[in-house]
Amino acid sequence: MLAAAAALLGLARAAQLRVNTTVSMPIGLYRELAPSLQRGALVVFCLDGEVAALGRERGYLPAGPCRSGTQELVKRVAALPGDWVELSASGLRINGRAIARTALHGADHAGRPLPHPSYGLRRVEAGELWVLGSAHDVSWDSRYFGPIQTAQARASAVAVWTLGGSDAGVEEDSQ
Repeated sequence: MLAAAAALLGLARAAQLRVNTTVSMPIGLYRELAPSLQRGALVVFCLDGEVAALGRERGYLPAGPCRSGTQELVKRVAALPGDWVELSASGLRINGRAIARTALHGADHAGRPLPHPSYGLRRVEAGELWVLGSAHDVSWDSRYFGPIQTAQARASAVAVWTLGGSDAGVEEDSQ
């Protein structure tokens, strides 16, 4: 069974397809394309350094092909260079607009404190992106690890087939 799963994953990679098994995006099959660093695009990237080590230690990131030894992530681009991002306990605002369902959790599912960037307003610098998972309530994303570098975005992804759920993207709060 394990050999069959490994063979299937190998075929998917050869066809530039990836299988997402994380809960922060719809589980399914995604096609990888050249990176598209536009608001709303799905990007495939690796985390590095202390952030990757924390993710691996806590079980947020399984083993994978990244230099850090972790799995790549797929998240939606929420903010681009020049945008204004405001992070608070109640959530994320981008260019003054509240993003729905982005309130920060103080602890993870195991009760461990969740580190996050300092609260406040900041401009997204050249070479940075803020990324969010579609399931904001369970996603480990830029709200917790801060911006990623544009150079970390190895590819874009387009959903080919997913199991239920929706990827509503970056929704503004209706309030």
